[in-house]
Amino acid sequence: MLNWRTATASFAAAVGLAFALGLPALAPSDADAASAAPAPVMAPGAAPVAPASEAAPTHRPLRDNLPPQAPNPQEPLIFGGYLDAPAFSVVPRKPHLGLYPCSQCHKVLPLNKQPRALVAAPHVASLPHGRGRMWCLDCHVAEDRDWLRTLDGRRVDFDQSQLVCGQCHGPRHRDWAFGAHGKRAANWQGERQIYACTHCHDAHDPKIPPREPAPPPPVRAGLERPALTPAHAAQPWQRAASGAR
Repeated sequence: MLNWRTATASFAAAVGLAFALGLPALAPSDADAASAAPAPVMAPGAAPVAPASEAAPTHRPLRDNLPPQAPNPQEPLIFGGYLDAPAFSVVPRKPHLGLYPCSQCHKVLPLNKQPRALVAAPHVASLPHGRGRMWCLDCHVAEDRDWLRTLDGRRVDFDQSQLVCGQCHGPRHRDWAFGAHGKRAANWQGERQIYACTHCHDAHDPKIPPREPAPPPPVRAGLERPALTPAHAAQPWQRAASGAR
């Protein structure tokens, strides 16, 4: 029976001979190493961690990126009124326009879309509306001046000019629809008829200029105050008890 000294000397001699001959040193196999390695300790409920060689890549090559797709074309949203706004109809405006229809003159004039000061025209030479940031064709259809237009190119009748004004003057347009701004025609009950924006505001210069207040009415001197009858001099509950009105 070999003792440990003899076994150690024999193993050292074998390793030295293998090194001298260029042979690979004896090493445990991968299976032996895997079986000998301690198993990792995992917390309860934790997912197993994949080896580094099997982990998902942290980036994607640029050549694999897909080009962005254009969104599907959709119809533009059209304003349909405010929620809970009371129903109303707009008083027609065209019967009060002295120069309407505009095509009476514009059908024989060449179309010029260049912003400029208008010379020898029945309109204002420049637009105070917008402080120089607006031009006629922002609100008028260039090819047919008998129509107004919205910012997205939809045609608007002159009797519905509030749809054009409301694009920029949103808070005022909302107050107008609910009755806090503008004027109501006919009566305060029944069908609600209201005036459009251009009934009170000049479309080319909508700011209302200040005005001097009217003087108070003169005192009507020489009139005597009529004496109150007993029925009017009595208190309301006294008149109610006596049946007088």
